Amino acid sequence: MTQRQDIGRATRDAADTRRRILEAATEEFAAVGLSGGRIARIADKAQANQRMIYAYYDNKDGLFNAVLEHHVLRAQDAVTLDATNLPDYARQVFDFYRANPHFVRLLLWQHLERPDLTNSLVPVRRAVADKIKAIERAQAAGRVSSQLGAQQLLDHISALTLGNIAGHPNDWTEEEREALTHSVTLLATPSAAPETTTPAP
Repeated sequence: MTQRQDIGRATRDAADTRRRILEAATEEFAAVGLSGGRIARIADKAQANQRMIYAYYDNKDGLFNAVLEHHVLRAQDAVTLDATNLPDYARQVFDFYRANPHFVRLLLWQHLERPDLTNSLVPVRRAVADKIKAIERAQAAGRVSSQLGAQQLLDHISALTLGNIAGHPNDWTEEEREALTHSVTLLATPSAAPETTTPAP
């Protein structure tokens, strides 16, 4: 085997190890959160050496960060924001959550244990900022209600998509999906009367 082949195999092996670690960490953190998660269990599930986990991610917090960022970026790739059709955006988010219940649990743990994390992850922060700017443009064009500021409106939609957290996402119904659509339509549709924008805090 040539040196180039050795390097290629090592690269593939490292990528496969990282994939297994992220999959095992997703399962672990979704089940018991950051505080309850154990590197030893993750290493065992991933069939990886604990030293490799620390080499890749520094510590448990770093691994949790990587897991959350990985799934947030997956969600962003799967969901398209058309700021002039926010009900459809909400439906897409609802569908992604319903198909990926582990991600919902990760978000809930993150809000409980690491509420600062979303703003600290640069790709996530940039994506949220882009969404807010798109909504602001739609509001300025009169296509979306300005009764709430763009950030507040996005926050409200995000909260509504997680409105069924008492149940398992796999059990979310089409009736709940339609109720979400109706709620976001009420929030986003411009009224006939002049509107006053509520400034973001």
